[in-house]
Amino acid sequence: MASQETPHNVSLLSDYFNFTHSPSDNNNSTHTPSASDNSIFIETIRAQQLISRCVYGYSVFGLAGLLTGIYILAIYIGNYRRKRKFETLDVILFSLTVADLTLVLFSLTDIVRPEVVETTALGCAVLSFFFNVPYFYTEYIHVAISISLACDHVALARKALSRPHVSIAAAAGLSVLFSIVVAALTGAGRDPGKAVDCHVDPLGAPREYGAVKFTLGFLMPTLLLLSSVLLFLVRYTCRCDLQGCRERVHPHRAFLALATVTFACRLVYNVLLLLRPRAGEGDHGAHIRRQTMATIGELVMFAGSCLCLVSVAVFHEMKRDAAMETLRCITEPCRLLSTNRNHIAMNPNIEIKEQPEERASLD
Repeated sequence: MASQETPHNVSLLSDYFNFTHSPSDNNNSTHTPSASDNSIFIETIRAQQLISRCVYGYSVFGLAGLLTGIYILAIYIGNYRRKRKFETLDVILFSLTVADLTLVLFSLTDIVRPEVVETTALGCAVLSFFFNVPYFYTEYIHVAISISLACDHVALARKALSRPHVSIAAAAGLSVLFSIVVAALTGAGRDPGKAVDCHVDPLGAPREYGAVKFTLGFLMPTLLLLSSVLLFLVRYTCRCDLQGCRERVHPHRAFLALATVTFACRLVYNVLLLLRPRAGEGDHGAHIRRQTMATIGELVMFAGSCLCLVSVAVFHEMKRDAAMETLRCITEPCRLLSTNRNHIAMNPNIEIKEQPEERASLD
């Protein structure tokens, strides 16, 4: 592992060597690093090693999520070509797959860490905006599914939620609106041409950015989702209809898995977003800690999107049946070969040929 992490630290070691051995104004003396310089250097090396390990670990999740997302899209395209009927949940899960796959593609900005992804402040704000659209969308489409579970007895809600395009359009509209609000808080307008180390959540954003994003992108949708689930449980419990509750929940197992994974991973992400230390001018230690927390939080959130894609493939009936059919097609030649061998072993076809000498002796 150490040999893999060394290339990330080469530039830093070179800069530190040049700093500690640079000639002074009289060209005959060198700068001796202080104890604080050494501690900052050691902290930087440890932070970069931690980030490197996290990136290597996330690469497994990223590859699994990317392949699973492509596989799910292929299943949808195949079913669409066969003109199969899609249920409301199927259409919503398709939009969720696209959103989570988009987030996985955004994780490519963190694959090169701890190297710097340098761009302008305005470019980083634009990147943050396009990242936040699928981020908010996944949260609020979960809310739409939970409301469809809890309010299926209300005629107006049932009519609106029976049309998946209405739910998708509403969640997308809220996502774009909230992304614009959050992008306006990045602080890029003060100096749009300034070169920055870009993250999907800009490091130079003020505290208001994290607070607003936490409120709009985690607290509000989580409270709405929990309220809907609680209302659903209370309604079926009061009616003592446990069988009806099971029948209603069973098709939504994929959604329950998605909601659980998303909540756990984004809780960690938002806590790290809120706890980022403020880095003042020249405060290298705080900047290092801020960069480390930002990268780890983003990787946890991206890993959650990968696990959501895997959950859809595992728990959704259409995807599971397609996976079993694909596996059956792959293993069918092997099963046919094994069947033929067993048939030959059970019914051997032995042919005895007489030799010419034996035939002459008999004559």
